[in-house]
Amino acid sequence: MFFRKSKAADQNVASTTTDNVPLPPNCEVLTTEWGSKVYLLGTNGFCQKCLQNVTEVIQRIRPSIVSIQSCPAHLDDIALKEEDALKKLQISSVFLKLKMFFMAFLGDGLVASMLYKQEILLSKKTGLASDADFRQALNERKKVPNCKLHLADLPEDALICRLWGYPSILEKWKYGRRLQQKLKQEPSNPANSHDLESSQEHRQQELETEFADLPAFKRVLISDRDRYLAYSLKKAAEPTETEKAPVVVGIVRNEHMDGIKSNWNKVDLDVDLLTNVEKKYVVYEALKYGAVMVVFTYFFTRRIRNRRTMDAYFNVQRKKD
Repeated sequence: MFFRKSKAADQNVASTTTDNVPLPPNCEVLTTEWGSKVYLLGTNGFCQKCLQNVTEVIQRIRPSIVSIQSCPAHLDDIALKEEDALKKLQISSVFLKLKMFFMAFLGDGLVASMLYKQEILLSKKTGLASDADFRQALNERKKVPNCKLHLADLPEDALICRLWGYPSILEKWKYGRRLQQKLKQEPSNPANSHDLESSQEHRQQELETEFADLPAFKRVLISDRDRYLAYSLKKAAEPTETEKAPVVVGIVRNEHMDGIKSNWNKVDLDVDLLTNVEKKYVVYEALKYGAVMVVFTYFFTRRIRNRRTMDAYFNVQRKKD
């Protein structure tokens, strides 16, 4: 992997206020070497205070581009009204278990199914649908004339393939068990930790707790996405024919704030490789999960097959119900 410092390496991170515009505590101002400004706002997605911060920053800055940590695959869900998005998450416990089962074995994997259940529980706790902050940004963007929307996150298929391929089976088991233990606990209201999340020490401590002994998951979910988000936000702030120094408001999750700032002054020559979908990971994981399902089916049906064998040996004819 190759990195090199940009020309304005030590002058690209500005203070949390600029041009006398008051900003929330969890908002940073990043500048590019060509003079564009990116107002980086951290949110957690299930907090009314975060929604207020999104509204305040967009209304005060009046940017030419609003960039959110999402991808085209999620744009339809973000475009929904909050009431419709909540109704979509209001499902019965039986249907939730069925959906988690199909997601685990026939869809995006066990980890994705547990993260989906976590979203359901947080939605019931807070009364907000997932990605409520991005939905708020989408609505506020419409109030600013000629304001464009930019999607800054990795494509969903590339992220899922990396989740399937990079972590080992042992690491997936550890992370799955950790998520299962978290799901058994009563979910805490994200609004209670809103003020703490503006602290860099608190964010780093949370990441260390979440991904302890899970280097591959931390790389896929945090480090690589930090690199891509920094690259994508800087790309959105590039000058155009109509605007030499675009003003961008970037709305990302709190856990990516520090990583984006640390990667801001670096030119990552391999960042485009993160979007590649390597089918070999999917085939490899399909073979592994297929083997698990074959073994499970064998032991599950062994008793039935043994009974039929004994009946055939002793010529026993059972009455049909």
